[in-house]
Amino acid sequence: MTSVIEWIEEKIKNECIHYFEYDKFSHFDEIGRGSFGKVIKANLTNRGLVALKIIFNDNSKEKLNEVNEEFVKELKLLREIDYHSNINHFLGVTNDSMSYILVLEYANEGNLRDYLRNNFASLEWNHKIQMALDITNGLKFLHSKEIIHRDLHSKNILVNKDFGLSKKLAEITTSSMGNKMGMYEYIEPQCIKNIKYKKDKKSDIYSLGVLLWEISSGSLPFHDYRSNRNILAIHISYNNLREEPIKGTPLKYQQLYQKCWDDEPKLRPDIEEVYKILNKGTQ
Repeated sequence: MTSVIEWIEEKIKNECIHYFEYDKFSHFDEIGRGSFGKVIKANLTNRGLVALKIIFNDNSKEKLNEVNEEFVKELKLLREIDYHSNINHFLGVTNDSMSYILVLEYANEGNLRDYLRNNFASLEWNHKIQMALDITNGLKFLHSKEIIHRDLHSKNILVNKDFGLSKKLAEITTSSMGNKMGMYEYIEPQCIKNIKYKKDKKSDIYSLGVLLWEISSGSLPFHDYRSNRNILAIHISYNNLREEPIKGTPLKYQQLYQKCWDDEPKLRPDIEEVYKILNKGTQ
């Protein structure tokens, strides 16, 4: 039976996966850490800035000492979806002598959360709609491949000014159970009530609804609860707590995100419907 390390080395040898020598990277700076891994910004000789992604295992928040099945799953997934314009591009792998690391495109405008914080005052509604369309288009592509994102939030949406400020999905997870809780603000009530709840496409739709609200407001969802996240979880899951619409939000856009975060998964629209409504125009 082929080990996961042998599988990767075979793909590198056959040039299915590009390999970068680790000594070609410099100026390392951790820029993100989530429930599924951490991301480090680095300079790659003759290429410029890239993002290095290290996958966590279920029992540790530190780097794995060996390649594991989750790494291979993510590697296969990234190769499958790499060509879409609204998915962060996979460049190859490297090895720091302890483990293999994913090498990804670097977003020079950072994540959506930072972008909204720095630019919201100058954004018109047509720009906000385009943001929503970019994110929805990326998610639509994933769902067409029967892939569930499972960890969708504004720190996982990357903005790259070299591609017309396009918004790209990042940190697509591979755990079929999605058992790492993540950010309560974006998690459907079913996952909070039942830690064994298996996330599906409608779980992504719920998270997308919160993202659409965030784009309309420029604010973090439920920022008043930052100091007491357990109380927030209770209110979301048992008291149907949702954010209030922002004054000036187009009614159709508001109705769309409210459908997306409906407490009942069956009542949430699918991604095709969300894209169709946004693409028609919601103003």
